[in-house]
Amino acid sequence: MVSLLRRSTGWLMRASGHAALSALMRHGGRSVVESAVGAAVEAAPRGGQRSFTQIFAVTCPVTVYVRGSHCAVSVRRHDAPRVELEANLARAFGVELTAEQDEAGIYIVARRKPVVGAAARLELALTVPPDAHLALHLTPGDASFLSLDGLTELSVAQVFAPADSASPGAG
Repeated sequence: MVSLLRRSTGWLMRASGHAALSALMRHGGRSVVESAVGAAVEAAPRGGQRSFTQIFAVTCPVTVYVRGSHCAVSVRRHDAPRVELEANLARAFGVELTAEQDEAGIYIVARRKPVVGAAARLELALTVPPDAHLALHLTPGDASFLSLDGLTELSVAQVFAPADSASPGAG
């Protein structure tokens, strides 16, 4: 849609000049871009809030792998031998969420759909046993740990992306 608008605008500028383009864009009080964006928003499916909970029975130690883009993950601990996943999706039409378990661990993947995924918001709440290992791959995302009690070690180099990946001498 945007490329069509750009091509049409370019043709109109070459053919008629700036005055004709300005008059066309102001026709009816709405610009062409405003009209196109309004039509796209109205055509998008209405996806409200969607929530679900999934419980995985586990034997410790267990590893929980989470991979997601633009999502928020909160982790809390409990003493039961299970992992609980609570997912809250706003504008759920833009995200595909998959959660599976095998003998190696639990895999949670949140994948945004092209174009419409930018409007979606995903919040994951994990409740894990004390012997669980976490592997979070968020590109980008937020992670919070609720009710910490005891030593927690995180390597800053592993948690945050490098400030400048194109630094001199990097090959």
